[in-house]
Parts: sequence; structure tokens; C-alpha cells
Amino acid sequence: MNSFAALPRIVAAAIVFLWPATPSQPQEKTANSAVQKEPAPTPGPEMDQLKFLRGYWRYVSIYDKTSFYPNGGKGSGTYITTEGPGGFSQIAEFSGISPDGRESGHEVTTWDSQEHVYKSYVFGNNFPGCIVRTGHWDGTTLIFDADFVLGGTKLHLQSSTVENSDGSVTIAEKFGVDGGELKPTLTLKATREKI
Repeated sequence: MNSFAALPRIVAAAIVFLWPATPSQPQEKTANSAVQKEPAPTPGPEMDQLKFLRGYWRYVSIYDKTSFYPNGGKGSGTYITTEGPGGFSQIAEFSGISPDGRESGHEVTTWDSQEHVYKSYVFGNNFPGCIVRTGHWDGTTLIFDADFVLGGTKLHLQSSTVENSDGSVTIAEKFGVDGGELKPTLTLKATREKI
């Protein structure tokens, strides 16, 4: 048999058997283009509303006379708030002195789009674990609520944050014990430092 005569059959067989196994380049590029055109997720307007809290802050606080602080008291410290990864959260680092002594910790706040509320996770040096707070806006006041147990006592904490006309921030905290009336516990005024 002439090898030149067999050559067209070999080429034809190669085309028939190998061609379907070779992926088409244009189809692959089209598939990749569709994946690349997917828009990256972006934070919603709810996170933009928290931008007023970003920066380096110095605060002073006054503690009301309560069962927690029978003599009341004063405190002071710093609070640094930055944008979290991708803008989907805010991360705050705080450090200061309270009637209990030194306090420090961090807080991560994000928007929960399924529940339509802010979630804040607070970690501190004077309590184990994490306090989870749920927040919403009431007009121009940002309100966070949390329920937790401290020393065997059920507590409800409500924190109200307002941006003042001079750019400072006032935070008022109230506590309720075992489902009782919320009573003022703390008023904090923070002033943004110029860096």
C-alpha cells in the first residue's frame, strides 16, 4: 500500500476524532467575558449613613449614679473608626478609663440586608465573648439595642448616637434590668481630632 494514498484517510480520521475534543477558543472567551462582566457587590446606602462616625475621636463620659455605679463617675479615652473591607463594615477600636478602670476593645458594625437592621459586634476586656447589638435610625438618632446576661442578671442596653451641629457626637446609654424600665447610665461626648 502506498503511504501517500493512506495519508488523506489518516488526516480525515484525525479531523473526525480529534476536532470535537478540542475546545473552541471563541466560545471560551465568550464564557469568560460573561463572568468578567458580573458587577462586583457594593455597600448599600446604609453604610454611607455611618460615615460620620469615621475618624480619630477623643471622648469624655459621665456615668450616672446607678446600681452599677453607686457613686457615678467620669471616664475618658479614644475611639478610632475606619472603613472595613470593601466598605461593608466599620471597625472601631476603643481605649480609655471608666469607673471600672481601664477598658479597651473593638466593635464591628455592618448592615444586615435580610433583617434590614445594623448589627454591631462589641468585644471588650471587661466581659467575655461578644455583645451583639441591633441598630436602626429614628430620625437623626442611631439607636442600638442589646440583650445579654452579666453576672447572672439579664440586662437590656440601649445606646443612642447623635451627630451634633459642631461635628461632635453624643452617645447616651440606658440600661434596664430583668425587663425593667430603661434608666440613664452614661452620657459620652466625642470630639473628632484633626490628624
